[in-house]
Amino acid sequence: METKKDIMAIPGQFRIAGIVVAVFLALAVIRGCFVTVGPGQRGVLMTWGAVEPGVLDPGLHLKAPLVQSVAKMDVQVQNSQDAETAASLDLQDVTTTVATNWHILPADAEWVYQHIGNEAALVVKIIKPAISNSVKAVTAHYNAEDLITHRDQVRGQIEAQITSELKPYRLVVDSVNITDFHFSSQFAQAIEQKQVAQQRAQQAQYELQKAKVVAEQRIVEANAQAQAQKLLQQTITPEIIQQQAVAKWDGHLPEVIGSNGVLPMLGNLALGRGSESKSRE
Repeated sequence: METKKDIMAIPGQFRIAGIVVAVFLALAVIRGCFVTVGPGQRGVLMTWGAVEPGVLDPGLHLKAPLVQSVAKMDVQVQNSQDAETAASLDLQDVTTTVATNWHILPADAEWVYQHIGNEAALVVKIIKPAISNSVKAVTAHYNAEDLITHRDQVRGQIEAQITSELKPYRLVVDSVNITDFHFSSQFAQAIEQKQVAQQRAQQAQYELQKAKVVAEQRIVEANAQAQAQKLLQQTITPEIIQQQAVAKWDGHLPEVIGSNGVLPMLGNLALGRGSESKSRE
């Protein structure tokens, strides 16, 4: 059986528990009266779920507990990267990976939240469709190979297209970058074969030009030699030929072969002249 002392102790315990609960409730109410908006954020104030005009800047703000709530919107630069497959002007399938940096206009965070939702809803409903549509629209104006050679121009046109599509939603495009182009294996092989053929053609052109230069040099050399020979023939006289012969003579008389063996040509001439004299006598 419970004693009278135990019965009298129960209300005291309830009083302590009630005080503790009251303190927690008071702290919760006090805490519910304040909201902190962090750096790079804007607060959207709602009363019974209805969005109030304007935004809450970073800092501490008062609100009615249980009645009002605050949705925090990130207004810093965010990145969305997607790979989009589209057909080029020459009907090649090209997968383009585009990285888009964007942010919400801080003053319009309330409008964005009310009409679209938070950042996750914004990416799904607005950002990705805008990137997809822009990539397809621009890619369709270029041949697949030109997408590579005119990469910066293509990037600029995609950026302009995305900027135009996001502007009505109070979004700002900070930059757009093409991180990759991916083509079908058949097209990649065709590009490689074309490059090899171009290199071979350039090499053949170089060899042909080189042969042409060598041929022209030989013609010039032949003409020079002919001109020199002509000048030499014009300047040579019988006296010069005789002088050159004397200069080359080694002092030995030429010999002839007769019935008596090898005889000096001069001796034969002398003998011939003697015989000729005797016959005359």
